[in-house]
Amino acid sequence: MIKYSHGYYSFHTLFRLYGSALYKACFCAAISSALYIFYYYCLYVHENGTKLLAHPYPVAAVIGSVSIALSFKLNFSYNRWWEACTALHNMHAKWLDAGSTMAAFHLQSRIYDSVAPPSLGEHQDVHFDYLRKRENTERTSFITARDTLDSNEMKPTTAKGKLAKILRRKHKEERKHDSVTTQNIHDTSSSGLPFPNDYWTRSKSVKAMGTLSNGEQVQKKDDPTEKPSLFLQETAHLISLLSAVALSTLRYDAEGEEAPLTEFVPGKKWPSNNSDNDEELSQNGYRRNKVMMTVKFLFDVSRSSNEMLEYNAARPFHVIGGISDKEAELLRNARGASAKVALVYFWVNEFITREHMHGSMGTVAPPIISRLMQFTSDGHMWYNSARKMAYVPFPFPHVQLTTAFVLIVIVVAPVLMLAKTHVYLGFALNFFTVAILAGLNEVAKELENPFTNVPNDLPLNLFQAHFNESLITMFAGYHPDSHWEVKENA
Repeated sequence: MIKYSHGYYSFHTLFRLYGSALYKACFCAAISSALYIFYYYCLYVHENGTKLLAHPYPVAAVIGSVSIALSFKLNFSYNRWWEACTALHNMHAKWLDAGSTMAAFHLQSRIYDSVAPPSLGEHQDVHFDYLRKRENTERTSFITARDTLDSNEMKPTTAKGKLAKILRRKHKEERKHDSVTTQNIHDTSSSGLPFPNDYWTRSKSVKAMGTLSNGEQVQKKDDPTEKPSLFLQETAHLISLLSAVALSTLRYDAEGEEAPLTEFVPGKKWPSNNSDNDEELSQNGYRRNKVMMTVKFLFDVSRSSNEMLEYNAARPFHVIGGISDKEAELLRNARGASAKVALVYFWVNEFITREHMHGSMGTVAPPIISRLMQFTSDGHMWYNSARKMAYVPFPFPHVQLTTAFVLIVIVVAPVLMLAKTHVYLGFALNFFTVAILAGLNEVAKELENPFTNVPNDLPLNLFQAHFNESLITMFAGYHPDSHWEVKENA
């Protein structure tokens, strides 16, 4: 997916070749313009003789019909692209619901009794004024930002610079008040989670064997919240693995080959929206000639199977906790995209059932636990909705028809322009008319498969990175203000 800005009436977007439907359409328009010149000098009688066409209505009817057919195809192609994007976001939302709810249930289990915060329901006699000792925090509001931007004290050039200057000015104003601080919740310079770099207590090779890597016995921790429990680690791993496998099947990773999955590193730079500009490609040894890549795109030359295999291998999906050899082997042996996802989906449901039976999710009632199964099922349903766009192409009869229509327009549009317009004006109008109609067809072709048409595909690696970062928030434990003290005079 190509990320762009709207500055200067979006004129800067006109200079991009790779990923453009405009310049691909210009190739068809150039052919039609060559035919226009041929018709004018070879078939068109200039003075009082017979013209190619006495009236433009017949050709105008043909071009109008083609416009309707192309608009129909473009509308449905865009619907496929947008429906795929919606399906992926809903899939991640449901699986994140499952992981977050499992973590919330797990924190109510008996192993956290010594550190669990007190229940508000057990202290109904305590007045709210004496309830907590909290640090007051005043965040930058919209009014503050607007007033600062309207002032003449500063003129930042970018939105990021504006926000930074707003926060700096706000910070200076609040230095006078020791009890008030300004916090920017979108500051990603450092991780605010308690343990961002050390989740996994088992290595990839021993994970499948179920033993500690150093051979030592498990020691009971005094504080169970010091590090994420094995339950939270395995929950995050399995759901992250489920998402990674689902996304890898949508972009047609090679059947029977090693799954392009690797270990997730929290806090790492976000993958690029544009897959071909991702730094990870070059870091993994993928070499590409940008000129040849652009030429192939403009002439609609598809990537070969080997090129797609190398390209996808250089963009692995990141999994929390990595992937073990046993997991990779079973996924490799599962035949078909649906089977691979179904395998991990089974692992997740089996894990939920087993841990519930052993009390890892506290005393939550079984009907409530069943909601976890519903969340994973809903996510699986949305995956199959996205899979529909990936594996069911746009209907062949309509593709064939619109392709033939575009060729017809290339041939007959010059006849229409020669009928009633000046030769030079007709040349320009012919070029623009064919470019517009061919451009509609090219846009539809780019959007009809949202997962493989690089660079106009959906940023699956970015979606996976966002999903992983969302999953590890369950490691943060209880709300930071949940532990409160009752004052003596309460």
